[in-house]
Amino acid sequence: MAIKNPRDEKVITDFGANVRKYRTERGHTMMQLAVLCDVEYGAISTIERGVVNCSISTAYRIAKALEIPIEKLFEG
Repeated sequence: MAIKNPRDEKVITDFGANVRKYRTERGHTMMQLAVLCDVEYGAISTIERGVVNCSISTAYRIAKALEIPIEKLFEG
């Protein structure tokens, strides 16, 4: 039987680290990125710390705001 909603901690923490990396490279604060993505500041914070497994649509918004291909956020 398959596990419901499996959680891959490495993917989640790598994703968050990549969000932080590209955000800081572009000189954005978490608040600025949140505004660009139209998501709450707290969401960016928890994503970057690897606390939450964000939705596909949020990942897409982050990539668009950072002007990078979404797959860069999943590099590990």
